[in-house]
Amino acid sequence: MEIRPSLATAAVLALAALVACGRAGEPATPAAEARAAAAAPVPEVTVARPTHDAVRTEAEAPGTFMPYDETTLSAEGVGPIERITVEEGVRVKTGQVLVVQDTTKATLAVRQAEAMLAQARANFARARADLERKQLLLNDKTIPQNQFDSFKAQYDGASAAVDAADTALSLSRRQLEDLTTRAPYDGVIKEKRVSLGTYVRGGDAMLVIMRVDPLKLQFELPEKYASRVREGLAVRASVTALPGETIAGTVRTVFPSVSVQSRAVRVEATVANPGYRLKPGFFASVKVPLASLGGSVTIPRGALVRREGTENVFVVRGDRAELVPIQTGAETADLVEVVVGLTETDPIVVDGAQTLQPGDRVKVRG
Repeated sequence: MEIRPSLATAAVLALAALVACGRAGEPATPAAEARAAAAAPVPEVTVARPTHDAVRTEAEAPGTFMPYDETTLSAEGVGPIERITVEEGVRVKTGQVLVVQDTTKATLAVRQAEAMLAQARANFARARADLERKQLLLNDKTIPQNQFDSFKAQYDGASAAVDAADTALSLSRRQLEDLTTRAPYDGVIKEKRVSLGTYVRGGDAMLVIMRVDPLKLQFELPEKYASRVREGLAVRASVTALPGETIAGTVRTVFPSVSVQSRAVRVEATVANPGYRLKPGFFASVKVPLASLGGSVTIPRGALVRREGTENVFVVRGDRAELVPIQTGAETADLVEVVVGLTETDPIVVDGAQTLQPGDRVKVRG
């Protein structure tokens, strides 16, 4: 008789347990969530307001030294090469003779043109004397007008023949000069593409010369710095080949377009290279001073939150932290310049921002 109440009691207890388990598996209601959120601890954060302190810093970018000019010297005349005065790597001066082609035929052509000019001048002198005599006879009405006109035509023809012979002589002299190739500027020979005896025609490449004083220094900067770089700005560079040395340069060109692939603006500076110690192709680490932008504000670096490729800060609105996207400019070890997205009145989280989520409740210290 005592066993039956025990069994009933066990059944009741088992049923109660099942009911309790079923309630535990049900989703929480919004009210329950609100109570849980209210009961959760609220993180304390430190806030500050942006300032207008100027961020004086510099951008660093990889660069490459390039020749200021690079010219392929091609043959202007036709004939075999008779003399080459330089080798690759040799320094040359403006006007220095580099290559001479065979001048035998060209020299003979000049002599022939000189003889033709002398003959034309003699014919012209004779025609002028005849015309002067005929002019006197015409004045005395000793000869008819048509006879005078005939001598006048001979005179005009002789004058034109002198001009033609003089032009032919100038052309032949130029063709003789074209057989000698000279350096167009001070530089260094980069390539020699011909040898003694090589038969070349007009347009055939013979040498490549580079102007290496000054040199061009080419580099790229992120597009956000495009408005901060201008012509005439002083830059500094260093190269591994000259450890410990600082190389000064001046911005020569800021190119007007931004690369679609790299989102960077191309910049070109000039660097003096009197001793030719810097070589085209040298890698350089370039430092470019950046001026502050008007209207920008400055925040501590700890306030910057980078997430999923974006730059943001948390701004406290009431008791909530709101994630605000910004656009940054120059940066230092401690400060970040904000170009777009903040004003000096916005209370930003400067301590504890990295652990927050948008919309979190926060408590401001102090």
